Amino acid sequence: MIKSSAILHIYTLLWSVYFLQGTVFSHYGGGMAQMILVVLLLFSIYCFLYVNINYNINSYLKALNYLILMFTVYGVIRIINGNVVFYSDLREAIPFYYLKNIYISLLPIYVYYLLAKIGVLNKNYLQIYLLLFLFLVSLSYIENYIYASKSAEREEITNNMGIRFMTLIPMLFFLEKRRLLQYAALVYILTFVVMGMKRGAILLAAVLTIYFLYHSLKEASQKEKLYLLLLSIVAIILICMVVMDLMDSSAYFNRRVQQTLEGNSSGRDSIYATLWYAFLENGSLFHCLLGFGAHSSISIAGNCAHNDWLELLINNGLLGIVLYACYWWKFASLKNMIEEENARCATIAYCITFFMLTLYSMSYNNMDVFCTMGLGYCVAKADV
Repeated sequence: MIKSSAILHIYTLLWSVYFLQGTVFSHYGGGMAQMILVVLLLFSIYCFLYVNINYNINSYLKALNYLILMFTVYGVIRIINGNVVFYSDLREAIPFYYLKNIYISLLPIYVYYLLAKIGVLNKNYLQIYLLLFLFLVSLSYIENYIYASKSAEREEITNNMGIRFMTLIPMLFFLEKRRLLQYAALVYILTFVVMGMKRGAILLAAVLTIYFLYHSLKEASQKEKLYLLLLSIVAIILICMVVMDLMDSSAYFNRRVQQTLEGNSSGRDSIYATLWYAFLENGSLFHCLLGFGAHSSISIAGNCAHNDWLELLINNGLLGIVLYACYWWKFASLKNMIEEENARCATIAYCITFFMLTLYSMSYNNMDVFCTMGLGYCVAKADV
C-alpha cells in the first residue's frame, strides 16, 4: 500500500462529490456519478481484501466481515433473482441497490482503517476534514431545503440533512486542543439539527451533547474546568434560544413537537405491524431462520422497516439477527481496546449514534464518508 496523503484526499473528496451529487454537485450528472462510484467501490473492495490478508484485525472487523459476507450472499441472490419490487410510491427497488448501499456504507471503514494504520490518516487531518464536512453538509442542507420546500410548496419542511449534521458530533472529540472551535462547532451542528426538524436526530443529538459535555468537564484539569463550564453554559443558552425562537415563530416546529408528545411515529407503527404480521403468519421454518430475502421488507410493506432489527429479521431471518447482535457486542467492546482518549470517546459516541439509529431508522446501510472516516480511524486505534 502506497503511503501517501494524496490517496486520503482523493478518496474522501470523491466520496464527498458522490454523496452530495444532486445537491451541491448536481452539475456532474448521473454518468459522472456512476463512474466515480465504480472507482470508489473497486478501491474499497481492494482495501477490504488487503486489510483482511495483511493485518491481524480486531474482533470488531471480524464481526463486520461476517455481516458483509451475509449481505453479499443475499445481494447476489437478489441480483440473480431480479424480481421487480416497488415502494409504496411506485419507485422501483433496483436489485443491485441492496448490495450497492451496503458496500457504500460499510467498505470505507476498511479504507480509513488502513490509512490510519499506515499513518496517513491522523488527528490533524480529522480536524481539517471535520471543518470541510461542516461546510459541505451546510451547502447540502441549503440545497435540500430549497428543493424540498419547492416540492412541498411551503417554507417549513423536514430536512433530512439534519441527520448528517448529527453524525458529525463524534468527530468533535478530536478538537480537544481547540476548545473554542470545538464548542462553536457543537453549537453550529445543533442549530442545523434543530432547524432540520427530524425528531429522531434532535433527540439523538441531545443524548450525544450530554455525553460530550459530561466527558469534557470530567476529563478537564481543575484550571480548565471553569473555562469549559462557561463554554457549556453559553452553548446551552444559544441552543435554547434557537429552540425558543422556533417555538415562537414556527407552527410546523410546534406541530412536530406535538406529534412527538402524542407518540406519532410517522407511519412506522403501520410498517412494523405489517412486517410482524407477515413474519408470524406467513413465515415457515426456513423463513424464520434465513428470512424472505433482500428487499423483502419493501415488497411486503412498501418501504424499509425503519428499524434495523426488524429489517434483518424479515430479509435475513434469525441468521441476520444473530450476526448483527454479535457485531454490536464487538462494537460496544471496541472502546476497551483503545488507549487514545479522543478515539475512545469518539468510539463511544459512534456506538451510541449508530445503535440508536438501528431502533428507529437505518444504520448499517446508511453510513457515509462524513462518519466512516472517524469510525475507521477509531477502529485502527484498537489493540488486537
